[in-house]
Amino acid sequence: MGLARELGAAGALAIGRAALVAGLPAHERAQGLAWLPVVGLLVGVLAALVAGVAERLGFGAVAVVLGATVLHAARGSSPYRALHIGATVVEALALLAAAPAVRTMALVVAPMLARWACVVQCYGGAPRAGTTGLASLAGRARFREFAIASVSALGTSLVLLDAVGLAVAAACALVTMTIRVLAYRRGRGIDDGTLDTTNALVETSALVLLASIGSMLGRVSTSS
Repeated sequence: MGLARELGAAGALAIGRAALVAGLPAHERAQGLAWLPVVGLLVGVLAALVAGVAERLGFGAVAVVLGATVLHAARGSSPYRALHIGATVVEALALLAAAPAVRTMALVVAPMLARWACVVQCYGGAPRAGTTGLASLAGRARFREFAIASVSALGTSLVLLDAVGLAVAAACALVTMTIRVLAYRRGRGIDDGTLDTTNALVETSALVLLASIGSMLGRVSTSS
């Protein structure tokens, strides 16, 4: 499958629109997993741009709401509505407390790491019977998809945030593995609920951590 088709599949999968590429063979959809973090990065850039425009127009609180809303919409529809709404509220509160520069980096990086976490879940995982969405690709992700996704997500985090980015990525990996262990302990394997939860919680964890670290570093530099 060509790169354009892989990116198209990645785009549909990354924003919860797996039905758009359901007609593709499973191995072709699985190839799109490699680029999920790239799509997540683009989602984050869009959220940061929208929030930045509102910020420059003098609508500080509105900027936060708009940024969080873009992230919420990009996660797609889900039966776990309470989880997604709760995640969005927490993200908005964290963004509201963050400085504008920190807010921008958090908006950019968090959705990228969330999509990377979904690739991690699919790599070596086993799908639950009857799963039809993104989780149906669990176990189909090869090392190629895992490696490309990991290099792009972790490399971008390192370039943008230095050691802080790797620390946040490590925390996201811990959240991801915790969800995975709980899914298997319940005997279900990986299903769409597992990936919905992974996407929402990893994104929120990354955003809150980045906002918190930015606030702490800001206080340290101010006091010194």
